[in-house]
Amino acid sequence: MTTAREIVAAHYAASAAGDIQGAFSNFADDIVWTESAGGRYAGTYTSMAEVYEKVFGRIQQDWEDFAAHLDYLIADNDNNKVAAVVNYHGKSTATGKSQNVRVVHLWTIKDGMVVAFEQVADTAEQNKALS
Repeated sequence: MTTAREIVAAHYAASAAGDIQGAFSNFADDIVWTESAGGRYAGTYTSMAEVYEKVFGRIQQDWEDFAAHLDYLIADNDNNKVAAVVNYHGKSTATGKSQNVRVVHLWTIKDGMVVAFEQVADTAEQNKALS
């Protein structure tokens, strides 16, 4: 059986390789996805369709070469929880300013699927690049 850590690691590996379909292949359609308060995409979304529209669609509009570079993972495989420490990179399409923002992603896995995601970010730092 694939561990929670392996599922999350595979997401970041696929994303880094540009395999967007592979990056989201283990995400539940009814995922609960939370973006940090104060950020441009703040809110809780309750389906992958909503996440694509309200988060990733907007990221594609707002950022050139956006990426979440994985630094390391902390996993509690007994409880199917994973914390990922990442850095966001990319250049704002509106301002031309770059970001390098430290972020933590909190993941919950159930039956081999990502069922919950929470972003913990310094949104003020990210907003600097957008304004």
